[in-house]
Amino acid sequence: MKVFLTFAVFAIVGTWWIEALESHINPIDRIAYPSMIAVFGISAFWLHLKPKSLRKVEYITFATFASYCFVNFQAMLFGLPLFIADLYSVATLLQWLPMVYISAFIMLEIRNAIIVSGLFYASLVIPIIAYRFIQYVPDLASTKIYLTAMVVCFAHPIYILMLLGIALLKEQLVQIKTQAENMSVAATTDYLTGITNRRFATQSLEHLLELAKTENFHLTIFVLDIDHFKKVNDSFGHDIGDRVLIDLADFLRQNLRTTDILGRWGGEEFIVILPQTELQTACHLAERLYERNSEWVYEKVGHVTFSIGIATSRPDDTSDSLFKRADASLYQAKQNGRNRFEIAV
Repeated sequence: MKVFLTFAVFAIVGTWWIEALESHINPIDRIAYPSMIAVFGISAFWLHLKPKSLRKVEYITFATFASYCFVNFQAMLFGLPLFIADLYSVATLLQWLPMVYISAFIMLEIRNAIIVSGLFYASLVIPIIAYRFIQYVPDLASTKIYLTAMVVCFAHPIYILMLLGIALLKEQLVQIKTQAENMSVAATTDYLTGITNRRFATQSLEHLLELAKTENFHLTIFVLDIDHFKKVNDSFGHDIGDRVLIDLADFLRQNLRTTDILGRWGGEEFIVILPQTELQTACHLAERLYERNSEWVYEKVGHVTFSIGIATSRPDDTSDSLFKRADASLYQAKQNGRNRFEIAV
């Protein structure tokens, strides 16, 4: 909007300068040009200071421009001395009038744009009809002006309908885009915990594993499983069990690095993908998770522990073989007493 207002100011200044050189300025423009420059300039500065005032600025800008066009049109139609009714002035005004409708559909919501466009159109047409019956004709030249004005009655509804069609099409495209984005999120997000689901985690693992091979960096994964989760469900119910899963996902999100990818593999099992991470660094990260989890309190349950299987990629690994090695290490951690991690050989 600030760019639009800036260009509007330059357009008015340029028009004013050219008309001044040619000594052809409508009396009304001697007042209107500086007034619009002031309104648009102040509005741009106000918008810079208070970006949240965009809606007010849009209405002020539209009202200013629409009022200018309305007054000029009436002055032209009724032959008032404020308007020089020559070819240049009439052609210029008729070219700018449709901009009122365009501005309405750009700046305002569709419903408001329809209302103000209809009101502006009525403000032009009603005087034209009244002119015909009152037959106020200051001179013979004004009859040509009247015929020119009659074109407005037939042409401007087409502008409004075309702009309405474009606005509705744009609205539908926005809705389709939003729906597509929501579907994309739903397809890659676990509905319960809000973290990535197995599908997205698998795709990420396959992609990063290929990248690790081509760029020669280490890729490590955690396969993490809650200890005695069945007892949690049996003792507290599945609602509390779900709450534990959500809390654990939140805990992991807060304590993993921003580059790590966390996903729910299924049930109470999670996967953490650690790009560009050697085994020693991964072990330090696992130790930190255990240290912080000992202080973490899960709603209704208190303290919950988990076991982790760790595996680092090999040159011949596939996503399936890497996961199986980490999963075997997880099983070993369970066998060795739980609440610990084991490293794949």
